[in-house]
Amino acid sequence: SGGAGAKGSFGADPLGALAADGKVAGSTDEALRQLGALASWVEAKLPSMTTALVNTAPYHDAGATSVQDLALALATGVAYLRAMTAAGLSIDAACRQVTFRFSVGTHFFRAIAKLRAARRLWARVAESCSASEENRAMHMTVVTARRAMTMRDPWVNILRATVGCFAGAVGGVDAIIVEPYDARLGLSDDHSRRLARNTQVILQEESNLARVIDPAGGCWFLEKLTDQLAEAAWKLFQEIEAQGGMAKALEPGWVAEKIGAVWQERLKG
Repeated sequence: SGGAGAKGSFGADPLGALAADGKVAGSTDEALRQLGALASWVEAKLPSMTTALVNTAPYHDAGATSVQDLALALATGVAYLRAMTAAGLSIDAACRQVTFRFSVGTHFFRAIAKLRAARRLWARVAESCSASEENRAMHMTVVTARRAMTMRDPWVNILRATVGCFAGAVGGVDAIIVEPYDARLGLSDDHSRRLARNTQVILQEESNLARVIDPAGGCWFLEKLTDQLAEAAWKLFQEIEAQGGMAKALEPGWVAEKIGAVWQERLKG
């Protein structure tokens, strides 16, 4: 009975590991099968826990655009839903087992629009899979992006992390991870970790960001940007699905090529 009340997440992300390391233990198909088996066990034994984590950090840190970030997250989430339903879970149970983690940098308005678009797109995916309305919501965590942090003069990272944290709060996420300002230099000390924690405490308790539901809602600029990101991401998601899904797009290097092309354009600028 003690296990039934346990809360948390196993954070299983085999496709994220494949993207980051270029390989997984055994085959990709076997890793997805194991994910499905774990989700089935968690649903039966630990109903307050989740199994899968769709983490976009490997793509974001490699230079992915907001549109790529969204499309790759959707395709990964769909792959995990397929693995779980193949293991015998209902679509509602599978949706409950998937959480998302997005990296956000210092492009404030784009980050807000990306997070709002992510929720809209996942709800569309869940609806298309016949999930009930209460199981279509995306459970989302934001982490301040490492690609936006510098090793030189690292104190400016405090400002960058504050921008990312602010965007996450305005974007309506469920949880925020603020990276310490010295995270790129090695193991963070007590001082930097305390500042990271207090960044979101101040924004929540003193700036009252948690008191408004969707503060960006109704802003024409952000609504339009959200629409544009969602439409472009859906088209890219369909391209990935046409190749057979996220694993098939990752293994031949198609995803790496797409992100690499963007990175090369950034270097030119």
